Amino acid sequence: MDCNTFAEGLITLMDKITNREYEKDNWRSVLDLIANIFNADCAAIGTFDESGTYLIYDRISTSVYQHIEDYDPLLYKVPVWKSISKEVLSKGYVIDNDYQNNPIANERWKQAGLQSILITTLGHKHQIGTLAVGNFNKEKRPFTEEDGKLLKNLATILAFVVEEEEEKEELFKKAIKDELTQLYNRYYLEHEGKKEIERARRYKYPLSLIILDLDNFKQINDRFGHTQGDRVLRKFARIIMSNIRRSDIAVRYGGEEFIILLPYTHIEDAEKIAERIRKTFESTKFRFDHEIASITVSGGVATIEDGEDLFDLIDKADKALYYAKKEGKNKIWAQLWK
Repeated sequence: MDCNTFAEGLITLMDKITNREYEKDNWRSVLDLIANIFNADCAAIGTFDESGTYLIYDRISTSVYQHIEDYDPLLYKVPVWKSISKEVLSKGYVIDNDYQNNPIANERWKQAGLQSILITTLGHKHQIGTLAVGNFNKEKRPFTEEDGKLLKNLATILAFVVEEEEEKEELFKKAIKDELTQLYNRYYLEHEGKKEIERARRYKYPLSLIILDLDNFKQINDRFGHTQGDRVLRKFARIIMSNIRRSDIAVRYGGEEFIILLPYTHIEDAEKIAERIRKTFESTKFRFDHEIASITVSGGVATIEDGEDLFDLIDKADKALYYAKKEGKNKIWAQLWK
């Protein structure tokens, strides 16, 4: 690689980073420049998923879409310990100029036509992922050891910025999640719920809401202590998550009260979901000291109507919950009036 070309590219790159241009287009212009510096077809930054099992390349150069029109980071995720990535994490960087014939190369990237790749570790405080440049064109010059050293140095600079982004994202997750149950919190519901209602109104699809309240929960805390009460809440949250879709929003609204916002869901279907959660929770046995007990939950269900906002919807579901409690608890009531 020509040193002058690298130096000029690095100056431009630092200018883009200083101006935080990566925030405007999710790193595309920065990664386009990196690909250009190494005379490569594409460039990407991959970071570990929450389990540390996969690298997710969700920061990519624009050119990736020229070769993979339907690119989806989750479809093209790379298993860390069954791929070249394992070697990268142990050696610092890896050059593979014959990707198609590498038995441990990722099959989906092979099918996309990737021919060669240069990958280096990314991380300053600790390893958070990889920085890679690659070629889909067989005629491109092979990557060299000099390229590897330069990319590794470049990754050291980028690591500070990516780590800062990851830390901000983690803080944001903590800000919108309930620490005990890992469900979303009230702030997130109010923020995203309003947007979801606007979308439902614009695209004319049904949207329903379930509110659930654990019956006689105060007695659990009083008799067995708050630690046992927390265990019940965590279990109930897991039951909720196992009965809803990824597009639904599950929230710990406060104390032992939970809300589920259900896009594309009519009230009859929302009632069935709530009933399924109620039955599953009722059949769950809890051991407290030497006592085994069942706990029940009551719920109210409502659907959005013209002219209503999120708080109107919550209020209707809450009224339905009131009737469920009034009629003896361990019931689901659906709001069927306008």
